[in-house]
Amino acid sequence: MLPKMNGSVAPCDDFWNYACGGWLKDHVLPPAARSKWNQDEEIAFRNREAIRSLVTTLPHPTRDSSIEWKMTRLYESCMALDTIESDKYTPLRKIINQMGGWHVLREFSIHSWDYRQALQHLHALYGVSPFFKVTVVPDPRDPIKSIIQVSPAGLGLPDRSYYYRPSDSLALTAYKHHLRDAVSNLGATTTAADRFSDETFHFEKRIAEITPSLVDLQDPTHATIVTVQKLKILAPSIPFHDILLAMFPKANIGDTTEVLMPSETYITKVSSVLSTTDRESLNNYMMWVLAMHYLPYLSQEFRDTVNYFRKEMTGANEPLQRWEMCIETLQRFMAFALATMQDQAMAETDRNAAINVVNEMFDSTRNQVRKRVERAEWIPPELRALQLEKIDTLDLQVGFSSRLLSKEYRERYYSKLFVQKNDFFQNIQYGVEFLREIQQERLASPSEEHRWIDALSVGSSPTYVTSANKVIVPLHILIPPVFHPEYPLSVLYGGVGVQLATAFVSAVLPWNVLYGADGKLLPSDHVTVNQSALASQAPIKFLIKDLVKSGHISESVANRTALATMKQIAAIRQAYLAMVAALAELPHTHQPAMEKFESDAVFFLTQAQTLCSVSTGQQDDTDETISFQLKGSLLLKTVLRQLRSFTEAFSCPASSAYYSSSVCKEIL
Repeated sequence: MLPKMNGSVAPCDDFWNYACGGWLKDHVLPPAARSKWNQDEEIAFRNREAIRSLVTTLPHPTRDSSIEWKMTRLYESCMALDTIESDKYTPLRKIINQMGGWHVLREFSIHSWDYRQALQHLHALYGVSPFFKVTVVPDPRDPIKSIIQVSPAGLGLPDRSYYYRPSDSLALTAYKHHLRDAVSNLGATTTAADRFSDETFHFEKRIAEITPSLVDLQDPTHATIVTVQKLKILAPSIPFHDILLAMFPKANIGDTTEVLMPSETYITKVSSVLSTTDRESLNNYMMWVLAMHYLPYLSQEFRDTVNYFRKEMTGANEPLQRWEMCIETLQRFMAFALATMQDQAMAETDRNAAINVVNEMFDSTRNQVRKRVERAEWIPPELRALQLEKIDTLDLQVGFSSRLLSKEYRERYYSKLFVQKNDFFQNIQYGVEFLREIQQERLASPSEEHRWIDALSVGSSPTYVTSANKVIVPLHILIPPVFHPEYPLSVLYGGVGVQLATAFVSAVLPWNVLYGADGKLLPSDHVTVNQSALASQAPIKFLIKDLVKSGHISESVANRTALATMKQIAAIRQAYLAMVAALAELPHTHQPAMEKFESDAVFFLTQAQTLCSVSTGQQDDTDETISFQLKGSLLLKTVLRQLRSFTEAFSCPASSAYYSSSVCKEIL
């Protein structure tokens, strides 16, 4: 903690510099391969290092059906660059030819190419989602069951607003160059590549025009559920029945199969775009989406194209080291196996100690959040009853259960994953097919753990899972410097404790409050739906006004980030009160070398240091455009100004920028 600080700064003058000044001095820029660096990024990197160590030291596997064999061979095939280099673009060109060719490469017959069949194959065979993506999610009406979800697929640029930037802006120029260079490397002529770049960008801009904003997709009550038969009427140009049948042949897909759509309007408009676009343009765009997904797995010249675009967009000057890219790929297809392997690698005494400490913190936080909700006068009785029921029944899962850790369960889970020695591109295709099989199993035979197993496998912090009303804590994140069971309570609650409290308040605030304790989405006419919106209205307006008044951000950014800021304030407040309650049962002590700091000061220092971060200008631009969370010094100042406990911990005078002179009382 002390090395990260800058003790020469008064905490009430500049707490950001006081808490993070030492760290910022050592991290002027992110590491060369990254666009940002903070505690979460560091933990993710350490986690990948730990996985690499485990994978590369596994006993030599002899059974090709074993998880260890698949894990080792997939990683080795990724690291075998000689084979990848010798293949060049052959694997991707083979797929393109099977799909009927690509117009820009002059291997395309306008008369024989069928966009409907191509769309079906892209989704079902190659895991590529042009125009829309198909996933399997818990049914909001009954989360024990699963339902197919069809939602916007996203765009080549981070957000729809990018397509309306000046034509010479960095992002647009970089993307158009990426379009041109990628197809040039695949064999397109210079003239054809230039034309393709312009035309494909403008076609994608048409998709951007109808793509709903991320804000619009937040409210789950706006989603609709329709049958495949109704979907045929809403979107006649999209062969949904054929696509779903090809993706999930064992799930009894038929006209009465139901589909969840976060934006029905978008799907209708996409169908209209398809019906009014010529075949050459559709082919160019659909093959581009295919190529974009598979270019990172080709030879160096293609990876260079991808990395240059990444550099221009994010500011990361170098690509990830090959080993890290390979571990990242391994995590994409075998995240559950890797996470269970990490769980099993932890000594039983360490595992039990970590679980016990997290359980104690969870119970203490539950008590504080419950008290706060009970005493909150602005909460209507019906809404309060719902919130208390969710708090009282909220479950905790730390690490995997013995059943999920069993060899039998894990090998059955990966029984349909095939891995071929020294053929990386083929293994990517096998991995895509395996992920589709997992989706199909969840649709046809849903089980309780399907709702949260992914969060436990790839999560980087405690997560609230709405459909199960459960907080998930991956065991692999409970490592220094974030966690150790013997850390002081002030450090534990200032770090992981705030994350646990964030999960609690997420359960009872928008948008998760629209789900009951049983994980079912409340009907739109339920009394608490309107009450929850009204209860959050005043604090959100208060924070928007405060943020705009600060002069650092626009009103649109303030509107987009106010809800997350409110949750952060509530979480820190509840974690702090939980710490105070826990400390009341212990003798008062000071930590070695930190005798001048009381526990409340250590709590706020710990929390502030979780926010220490540095990022590139391009990353800042992206965050300002799409992120729902403030970051850095602005987030810290906005939050701390709402916490009287901080003002008291550091005895800040009324003249301090952090002094809690105007506190919104309607924040939990």
